[in-house]
Amino acid sequence: MQISRPEESLGGRDPDDTQPLADVLPQPLSLPLPEDGVDSTRRNLSMLDWTALIAVVAGGLNSGLIAAVNLDVIGKILPHAAAARVVYALIGLAALYCVVLLFRLADDLSEAPR
Repeated sequence: MQISRPEESLGGRDPDDTQPLADVLPQPLSLPLPEDGVDSTRRNLSMLDWTALIAVVAGGLNSGLIAAVNLDVIGKILPHAAAARVVYALIGLAALYCVVLLFRLADDLSEAPR
């Protein structure tokens, strides 16, 4: 039985003669910042935008828990069914608002100077 050396498995190449990972991996897309240095999409999100996004995430997590382990966190926290229905309605309105927010942000990005 013959044991091969690492140089033979590389086809005669030197093991230190490899490409750096920076040359092989794709580079992230970098968009230019405005003159003030602040990202315009972060600057344009209001408190209502953030509240709607947080409500949608909370509703999504609650829906996932209902589907996975039959645990309704909002139903457990709120004592009355009517209160839980109001929270679900607010989460639904927040989701509709986030759809509008999505289109607004897409419009802002398409108008951004490149």
